[in-house]
Amino acid sequence: KNSRKYSQIKMFLEKKLDSYWKLLESKYNAPKYVGKVKDLKFSQLKKAVDSKNEKFLKNLIKKMYVNRQAFILKNCAKKNLKKIMIDLAHHYKKNRKPKFYKMYDGVPNFHRAIDKKITKKYSLYAIKHSFYFYNWNIKTKLEKALKDGAYWHWRYIKFLAGNKKKKYEFNIPSDGQIDRLQIVRYPSGGGQLRDHVDSRKNQRVVSGIVMSKKGVDYKEGGFYFNKSKTKKINLENRIDEGDAVIFYGSLVHGVETIDPGKKLSWKNDNGRWFLGMFVNDSDHVKNRITSEDLTGSIKRKFNKH
Repeated sequence: KNSRKYSQIKMFLEKKLDSYWKLLESKYNAPKYVGKVKDLKFSQLKKAVDSKNEKFLKNLIKKMYVNRQAFILKNCAKKNLKKIMIDLAHHYKKNRKPKFYKMYDGVPNFHRAIDKKITKKYSLYAIKHSFYFYNWNIKTKLEKALKDGAYWHWRYIKFLAGNKKKKYEFNIPSDGQIDRLQIVRYPSGGGQLRDHVDSRKNQRVVSGIVMSKKGVDYKEGGFYFNKSKTKKINLENRIDEGDAVIFYGSLVHGVETIDPGKKLSWKNDNGRWFLGMFVNDSDHVKNRITSEDLTGSIKRKFNKH
């Protein structure tokens, strides 16, 4: 009985958070430029969700949406997650040729180096090597470890955004919306992600775990928010390996060029590693909504990916 009662209370809180988001979204314009960026321990967020602390969670939501705040969520990853990511990336590079697949039923996991030519086929301008993972393909020990490491964090972000913890987790593309994990290496010598905003259709709160440290793994560049049309704030000096940045997806953000003075190589591990978590509209969805480039680097009528 106690278990059933807890489940009912938790479900009620999810609906209350979703309703609170909708209230704020109806009263205020979506934030564009970041205000303050504060530190928050992941353990505090986890405790608030687990203890059903409605006041704490609503206060956090208001700060993110109304006050334009973002948070560096400290200690979101278990210590071996970076090794799991790099080992898995090495395995895919060694055993699978680079390819691209649209998100239809049966899509496999795949990887691809996205260079200056290929990036123009995407919705965002990015130079990166990405490894894409879908839950129906999670089978090996390394893949399961990656999923466990990601969802240990992501389920709490989904809850904060007004969703059930496991919403979309078991979907397939024909369901319309799917979870996708993405291991990303922004290589030294050119890795970047230009100004953009993310779709809020399926997940209001954006999160990704940073798996490199500026000054150790690379020297220049990294994650930024726009504070105005002309001013950016780079956060990487405040971010440690295993931290995430969480924020409402309408805030303009990107990744400044990683070590622009170096020669770019797709073969080594140099640069900035990142674990992305996003709920995508699959290609079964007509007129699916994607993230939006704000720099004019992408001609949207040519977007395919």
